[in-house]
Amino acid sequence: MNKVLFILILLFPGAALASGGILRLHDQTYNIDQTWSGKVIIDGVIQFGPKATLTVLPGTKVEFTRNDAHGIGIGENEIYIQGRLVAKGTADKPIVFTSAEKTKRPGDWGAVNIMVSQGKINRLSHCIIEYGYRGFHMHFSKASITDSSLRHNYMGIQCQDSSLDIERCEINDNECGAIVFRDSRLKIRDCNIHDNPWGIRFLYGRADITGNVLTGNILNGITFSGAKVRVSGNILRGNRKGISADKSRVEITGNVLAENYESGLYLKRSKGVVTGNQITGNGYTGISVTDSDVKITGNNIRANCIWAIDNGGKQDVDAAGNWFGPSFRVDPARLLYDRGRDAALGKVTILPQADRPFIITPDVSVPAGRHE
Repeated sequence: MNKVLFILILLFPGAALASGGILRLHDQTYNIDQTWSGKVIIDGVIQFGPKATLTVLPGTKVEFTRNDAHGIGIGENEIYIQGRLVAKGTADKPIVFTSAEKTKRPGDWGAVNIMVSQGKINRLSHCIIEYGYRGFHMHFSKASITDSSLRHNYMGIQCQDSSLDIERCEINDNECGAIVFRDSRLKIRDCNIHDNPWGIRFLYGRADITGNVLTGNILNGITFSGAKVRVSGNILRGNRKGISADKSRVEITGNVLAENYESGLYLKRSKGVVTGNQITGNGYTGISVTDSDVKITGNNIRANCIWAIDNGGKQDVDAAGNWFGPSFRVDPARLLYDRGRDAALGKVTILPQADRPFIITPDVSVPAGRHE
């Protein structure tokens, strides 16, 4: 027997070395550390036990064959890690997780799954994850994803009961959404999230979303409910709603919320502060508020198509100290939808107004086209 093949069989039971040195793996569970390099073809479900670390070296290409046993358009071949994943590529040698099919499509394979690896930080950098069902999927775990691209998946990133840091990534053209999480802590910085149905969407937990650009997401840029969230220094443009919050504690500061098709900011049953934002050119209203205890001040709220502020609830809204334009040109009655138009609604107070516009310049740097 070839010596190299013999060693590979010892290290990877259930593996076969194809022509050209390609490693092909079938259904298998590993309980000791493994290292992948070169080209690896996954033809099954590859599992790593709690004590095993999978290390993927720079330039490695991991391809998953399509196995849609139930005929529902979702491939089942995937990686399932209970131990730890370390996939650290470089700018010139990214690691690629992709479909092995000639004609690739979202859902060809399952996911890079990280499950119950608490206490161990899984690290991915300079990776491309594409054409999966859920590109990166995590429960009860900790991870960081940096300088990476997640594209053409059904769902880019999904996590629950986890802690995840995402920095300098591009997440685009995923069929269902970019990032979805629940009961988790999310920190996302300096990312370009564009052309997905959903941008960032989550239920419960805490999030710090800073310095990102979210554009062209068909539904909303950022959507959350039952969460504590800080959104600062982002640009949200050309989404349905820029930011939508329900039953949450919010700190929304220093963002540009512009040219979204409905509203720049939608707040329902929420508490917090909205300050230092540029809210302009949105298709219906700059800010929509329903039954929320929020302080809205220090913002530029200009040239939104119908209303500057729309109060859809019974609670009064404090919006004094914002710039709506030169006071001699601004008719408050034309800026607001509140008790003045419907006696069942709360009042919006906008006086005194700021006498000059605020300087608002989010410092964003996004990795557009990094891996194209």
